[in-house]
Amino acid sequence: MRVPESIRNTKGFNKARTIKHKMVDAKGIYTEKLKANVKEILRKKRHLTDEEKQRIINLIRQDNENNLIPTMDNAPLVSIIIVNRNGASHLSRLLDVIDETTHLDYEIIIVDNHSQDDSLNIINSYQNLPITLIKNEDNETFSHANNQGVEIARGDYLVFLNNDTKPLDGWLNHLMESMLSNEKVGAVGSKLIYPDCDSSKINREKSYTIQHSGIIFKEGDGYIKPFNRDNAEEYVDVLNKTEDEQIIAVTAACMLIKKSTYLEVGGFDEKYIYGYEDVDLCLKLHKAGYKNIYNPKSILYHYEFGTQEKNNKHEVRDRRLNNQRIFIKRWNKWLRKELLNDKINCNHIFSDKSLTVSFVVTQSDENTTAGDYFTALTLAKQLEEYGWNIKYQSRRKSKGQRDWYYVDDDVDVLISLLDAYDLTKVKCNNGLLVKIAWLRNWFQRWISNPSFKKYDLIFASSQLACDYIKENTGRNAVYYPLASDTLMFNEYVPSSEEFLCDYCFTGSYWDAKREIIDFLNPDLLDYKFNLYGANWNKISKFSKYYKGFVHYADMPTVYSSCKIVVDDANHVTKEWGSVNSRVFDALASGKLVVTNGTKGNNEVFNGQIPEYHSQEELTDILNYYLINSDEREAKIKALQEIVLANHTYRHRAQTLREVLINYYEKPKIIIKTPVPSWNEIHKWGDFYVAEGLKEEFEKNGYLVKIQMLSEWNDSTDSVGDIVIVLRGLSNYKPKVQHHNIMWNISHSDLVSLNEYELYDHVFIASKYWTEQLQDKLSVPVDCMWQCTDNNKFFREYNEKYKSELLFVGNSRRVYRKILKDLLPTTHNLSVYGADWEGLIDKKYIKGEHIPNKQLHQAYSSCKILLNDHWTDMREKGFVSNRIFDGVACGAFIISDPVSGLDELFPGRVATYNSVEELNNLIEENLKNPKEVNADVSGHTYEDRVKQFIESFNQHL
Repeated sequence: MRVPESIRNTKGFNKARTIKHKMVDAKGIYTEKLKANVKEILRKKRHLTDEEKQRIINLIRQDNENNLIPTMDNAPLVSIIIVNRNGASHLSRLLDVIDETTHLDYEIIIVDNHSQDDSLNIINSYQNLPITLIKNEDNETFSHANNQGVEIARGDYLVFLNNDTKPLDGWLNHLMESMLSNEKVGAVGSKLIYPDCDSSKINREKSYTIQHSGIIFKEGDGYIKPFNRDNAEEYVDVLNKTEDEQIIAVTAACMLIKKSTYLEVGGFDEKYIYGYEDVDLCLKLHKAGYKNIYNPKSILYHYEFGTQEKNNKHEVRDRRLNNQRIFIKRWNKWLRKELLNDKINCNHIFSDKSLTVSFVVTQSDENTTAGDYFTALTLAKQLEEYGWNIKYQSRRKSKGQRDWYYVDDDVDVLISLLDAYDLTKVKCNNGLLVKIAWLRNWFQRWISNPSFKKYDLIFASSQLACDYIKENTGRNAVYYPLASDTLMFNEYVPSSEEFLCDYCFTGSYWDAKREIIDFLNPDLLDYKFNLYGANWNKISKFSKYYKGFVHYADMPTVYSSCKIVVDDANHVTKEWGSVNSRVFDALASGKLVVTNGTKGNNEVFNGQIPEYHSQEELTDILNYYLINSDEREAKIKALQEIVLANHTYRHRAQTLREVLINYYEKPKIIIKTPVPSWNEIHKWGDFYVAEGLKEEFEKNGYLVKIQMLSEWNDSTDSVGDIVIVLRGLSNYKPKVQHHNIMWNISHSDLVSLNEYELYDHVFIASKYWTEQLQDKLSVPVDCMWQCTDNNKFFREYNEKYKSELLFVGNSRRVYRKILKDLLPTTHNLSVYGADWEGLIDKKYIKGEHIPNKQLHQAYSSCKILLNDHWTDMREKGFVSNRIFDGVACGAFIISDPVSGLDELFPGRVATYNSVEELNNLIEENLKNPKEVNADVSGHTYEDRVKQFIESFNQHL
């Protein structure tokens, strides 16, 4: 049974609805976790029999034999450089076959890193090979050892070859063919295969699978990391890949490069220690304008697991962390942008995937009655034209679908069409996930959801809605109306006898009031009327015209079979000017529309659609345009031109693409607040500090994401270039992929010198404490006082907040100094804040919080605003942000003394040192109120953001 509208719109019903959704969501998430665990336990492990192994070995051999080895007359000399360290078990396997598989002029340079095994004897035993040996006295790095080999290399071309490889016939000829047959080639890499891995702990299930077919990138652990493409893929599954491919990087386990090119870009960077050198080199080549190529015809076995598993685990870990730090600092920001643009443009150089978009809908089933799915579907069809991949997150799951909060890791963009979707519950390991809210209706409900602030981008279906969102949330929204799929809806769709009529209405009845019920009376018109949709059989006056629910695929035929389509803008869209899809679809189909949606008509169609607002008007309009076909056709032509020029889903797809490109291009800031969760933001002034900064940064072309304490250490900050930590009660460990800034706004007693040193720049909301730290720290330290937003804090009286004395602040279960000094009092005192019950008389407590939009009114409407500081703030000169906001409102403030206050606002804030002095100040000002200068020049968010940007420019 559908709940009546009168009940659905009540607060009580909405609360019950929210509770129900939370219970359903929690159950779904738990079920998905359980399923995943069971699935892994039951997963059949890959284990090959000897026969299966031999079959794959034969397949690999046959594939290699099928690749005709290119012959090259007068081919240049190639210097094969092999770095060795205790590799006796590998060298014989490699050197046994290198001559018989190599059909070019070559020399071998082996750089031995002080091997303690039988390596040197093995090398010396191969007198038939053109080997030059470099013997190091120490275990040099991979980069340095290879660079030693390059220094003495006689060849015009270099091959870097691991000692634990075994090449198949023609491997080098194929690499050289790629080098010589393409323009401006950087590095060329081979197909690498795992050998028998039964003895491996790490790769036991990977025997005779692909180890490397090039290197690509993805987000993981908060940064953009390289990985081997096709790793662990069955060999048979890549047999169809036989042509050269441009790719961003190839491994130096087997890499061909021209010596002059290698030297031009600086070769292997010796800061790396056995890791990332090859990827770094390839990125340098790419940025220099060279193409890196993968050749699948050049095939080698790579016994990598044997080498790695013999290394000391602690040494490997330390090396990896060192290499990651260097690589991330150098490449992460650039890689993130390039990776996402690669996906948008489907280049498949940085990634093997195109952009993947997932739509949050009620139900992803073409038999659904929920219109949001068809809106998503029509946009999705246009996005697929770009080569993008499409998925759906369905509230009502079909068989085999996961809970809608489980977003696959390969999803790049999540577009929610439903206000009930709670972003705080989303489970996705892609830290670069872009979350978009597309508001088409229920605009108040959307913005009242705490997780609405977590969306990265906001789309709204009308300009009125965009303005409403800006006014009530401070967020800028992209104007993004519904549209039409003109491949589906057009003038060339043939009509059908089944749907033939003069005018029709398409839309469902959900027990909510619709004007069409009162204004449309088909009995008064001598024309055929058809009514399509769900539940119209409940309205007796329409029963004989009701044709039932029509499948979406039949809608083009419905429109082609009539002359006029009646639009009834419902209560959740009409006042917002949000135009229904039926309007765009009918006009695209060459049919006239009549509407009751004035605001949408004016905004989108310049008021050109005929309008009705009564039964008489609707009857007259239908009669007029059904009689006068020439006028009808002229009106259709004018309106159809507007749709085709501006309102197709091709236009919407292009807008989305442009918005995403712009989003990826802009520098991004993550502001980490100590607020525990999104449900508690109204209790924390730190959140409003973050919002104030966000608004000003975005005016300066930055994109800003605010994080709660619970999100500090997850990967959702991967998208950021700069992190600003509002350091109060909570400690944060900076991540190497970011430029990290601390703004220490309170509780400096909790911050150690070592913690400050972890940041790239430290700002202190105290001049005194800044001066104390500057001589103790090696990182830059500057004073940055707290501030205010003079667009939100200004004089505005409100009788509701009239009081003699006002204190706003949470207790944190501490009897705050100024109230302890004051109470009891005979004056009219209003206290707002959390957790005051049991600490002070309840007669003083007026509420847990004041809405931030009304806080300036409270400050403006009291005679005296009371303020105090936590002990450490007072001792170290941290001036409360309440002082800045109160001064901006012209409030007379009494506070405990704190260093720097008189310098900031000389003569504008009264301070006391004793209970007697406090009472005297109160009595004096109540009798003789003082006018306070509300000028806060130099202390606004605009000023602070300028200071931050100056820091960025100096250090980035």
